[in-house]
Amino acid sequence: MGTWHSKSLGHGACVYNRLKVLNALRHELCPSASTPYSLVIDALNAETMVFFPPAYSALAIAFAASPCSPPDTDGHQYVDLEYRPLPVTVLSSEIFQPVHARAMAAMPASRV
Repeated sequence: MGTWHSKSLGHGACVYNRLKVLNALRHELCPSASTPYSLVIDALNAETMVFFPPAYSALAIAFAASPCSPPDTDGHQYVDLEYRPLPVTVLSSEIFQPVHARAMAAMPASRV
């Protein structure tokens, strides 16, 4: 049995930006994984949290998550948002590639 990891994504609009970074890492480190993490909301303070099972500790460490106990998503404190990341496809790979790589790909061949 391995170690679970977790990290707060914060509140409100900042969650989207942090989730985008997480999904970019996921595309890079474990593209074939359908659910390498779980998103939950802490019902006590409305904070969005991400939990990584032991099988995806490399992704958790790359995202600077901390070791933790397995989440108890019984609906009392943590409510599972049932978020599932996009499957890895050509389109999603383009979306999550680094910004400078997208800019280079968009440039005409004569300028590259």
